Amino acid sequence: MTPVPSLPATQELRAAGLRATNQRALVLSIIRQSDGHLDAEEIYAAAREQDAGLSLATVYRTLRALRLAGLVQQRYFGPTHSHDHYEASGQSEHYHFTCVRCGQVCEFETPLVRRLSKELEGRHGWKVRHAVFLLEGLCSACASCAEE
Repeated sequence: MTPVPSLPATQELRAAGLRATNQRALVLSIIRQSDGHLDAEEIYAAAREQDAGLSLATVYRTLRALRLAGLVQQRYFGPTHSHDHYEASGQSEHYHFTCVRCGQVCEFETPLVRRLSKELEGRHGWKVRHAVFLLEGLCSACASCAEE
């Protein structure tokens, strides 16, 4: 999924009510510029290339602050992935499929989850703000290998 164009990281942090430190701006920029899903250690490695003084603890604290401010989303891709992953908020609504054999994560969009949310809102009076939907199984390549 392509991130929605956004403000420079420092402005985005301030708009979300956070202090705009260089380290927070760096972590947010790395996540925004990524085409994939990064775990905290991958973010840390990328950030250390630009700021050798950054600690892993700071990355975790920053990720928590960014998540609570609504700037990033934390994702769990199933038991084949030992870490949570992070992606930028503001992307189009999408969901994930994880292959339990090779660990590949595929993003997909479907109107079905939105329809289900609307149905549940009407039935229960809920107001769904965000849906997290994860499918697990075999990707086409692994399914083909399993049939052989």
